[in-house]
Amino acid sequence: MSETKFHNITVEKVMNRVPPLIEQVAPIGEVAKIVCQENHVWVVGRKDSKRIVGVVTEKDLLDIVSPLPLKSYTIGVITPKSLHHIEFETAGDIMTKPVIKCHPAATLEEALRLMTKHRIRRLAVTENDEIIGELSLKIVISTYFSV
Repeated sequence: MSETKFHNITVEKVMNRVPPLIEQVAPIGEVAKIVCQENHVWVVGRKDSKRIVGVVTEKDLLDIVSPLPLKSYTIGVITPKSLHHIEFETAGDIMTKPVIKCHPAATLEEALRLMTKHRIRRLAVTENDEIIGELSLKIVISTYFSV
């Protein structure tokens, strides 16, 4: 398959349709359990909603457990997340926002441009502002080498 054909595949054809979700008010211990298994968790405002408000990744948790503020590799500034600076209790306290999203009809080329521009490993796939899936670099790489 040519690169052009690969880049024109739509996100909905390869995305993971069951992304890990947690409520914004969920205790940080619950968040950590999911992140340890999944590497990340998407944060929704309410339990009965799929409206995405943030994401918590391993890096967010690393920022907390590190004894010193770490230099953020995503935006290049010192982050205030450290146990020595602030108390964290919920997913909402540590989540990264805003969430970078794409539409299911977007092409892999468009999705990869977003991931590269924002230096992220996964995108929320949303429709009508609600999460319906996710696209990760693992999925993109797997798709490229399986076609």
